[in-house]
Amino acid sequence: MSTKTALEYLLENGCNEGDITLRFRDLLRYLQKFITFQKIAQSVKIDMNLLKKAVIDYFVDIVRIKKFHNIQQTRTEKIYGYTTYWLLKRKPIQVTNEFGDCHFINEKFVAAYLLSGMFSEKGITCKKSINKAALDEYIILLTYNLKYRQVTQQSLELMIKAFYSGCDFSC
Repeated sequence: MSTKTALEYLLENGCNEGDITLRFRDLLRYLQKFITFQKIAQSVKIDMNLLKKAVIDYFVDIVRIKKFHNIQQTRTEKIYGYTTYWLLKRKPIQVTNEFGDCHFINEKFVAAYLLSGMFSEKGITCKKSINKAALDEYIILLTYNLKYRQVTQQSLELMIKAFYSGCDFSC
């Protein structure tokens, strides 16, 4: 991006600084809830600079996509796909004291964030889950792929769309 900063690029291309701040705060809240739920607050910290980079990188991708395809709105699966990709890439949770499975804590967070968002979009709750065994298998497969496979924004978007389609066909 030559001498221009990513933030300058975003602002010059119609991105609202308030949207960036809101996304940062929302993700920070999700991270804090996850850390509290996992009871790992004494063993990790959130690197705010890495989280900021993830948010900025997400918006840069989305602005470029909107310009290239001449679109105004971004589909939900693209939002989640690109957000999770950059969270995986930047790894904002930093381990300060090792604990079991600490090497994959960012992947575990991303899986939880992604599943929460996808379930919310489709109105799925634990009580409403039709086939718990299939859902558990999906969660294991998702987490495994986030840990050990190369993922892209587009592959995550496709996976989310496939999940949504499966929900639409079975509901």
